[in-house]
Amino acid sequence: MTKLDSHETKTAFAARVGLTKGRISQLVAEGLPVRADGQIDVAVGLAWIEDNLDPARRNKGGAFAAPARVSTTLAEAKRLHEIVKVQRAKLAFEKEQGLLVETAAATRTVFARARAERDAHMAWVQRTAPLLAAEVGADPRATFAALDRMMREHLEHLADLPLGSFGDGA
Repeated sequence: MTKLDSHETKTAFAARVGLTKGRISQLVAEGLPVRADGQIDVAVGLAWIEDNLDPARRNKGGAFAAPARVSTTLAEAKRLHEIVKVQRAKLAFEKEQGLLVETAAATRTVFARARAERDAHMAWVQRTAPLLAAEVGADPRATFAALDRMMREHLEHLADLPLGSFGDGA
């Protein structure tokens, strides 16, 4: 791996990143950090370019400019088209076999199941509280309030758990 000099002139930095010296001067005006002596700290400059310069517009005229793209031949276009057709057919087959599901459908199903389970737990509290109160000789309202509070806390705890903590279901 080549060692980065700690700082370079604008011309050397321009050659390093594949831009012209004039473009580097424009980038300095746009905020590319420059040291007090007019040179550019290589690591800082590279990070700034990575964060601020559109990757599609890089290497447009410097020493490392990419060669012009050769136009695609008809044979190459047909080959690429056939590859896409094969990939689509493979996806359709996997979906038909039940190996793939649509994200939106899976999300709807999981959400509906979670809502049904929550409602079933809350209904259990309503059914069980009077029976429990009668069995232990407690106030039915106080028993219901305590069970309801505990069940809601339990459901909130379950809702806060990350999905990965439930295992893969196997």
